[in-house]
Amino acid sequence: MVTSFAYFLTMESFIYEKGNDGYLVTIRGDFAEMTKVDLDRQVSKYIRLEAPVDYVRSSVKKLLDQGYKLSNQLELGWQRFIDA
Repeated sequence: MVTSFAYFLTMESFIYEKGNDGYLVTIRGDFAEMTKVDLDRQVSKYIRLEAPVDYVRSSVKKLLDQGYKLSNQLELGWQRFIDA
């Protein structure tokens, strides 16, 4: 029982950016969320995908093919989206 509880607490977040547009990707176990964001204003653009990790990974590959790059920083201002 403790193992499954710890499993749900495992979480990773990343930002993929291209100009002012970005995608915040949060992975929780075998499930992931991907939210389109305005990087300068740190607000959501109200486009959100919640799906199994494999599906989100394929979506991230498409973003990389479109010229999005993995950001080397994740500011604390994004915490409210990660915790949602």
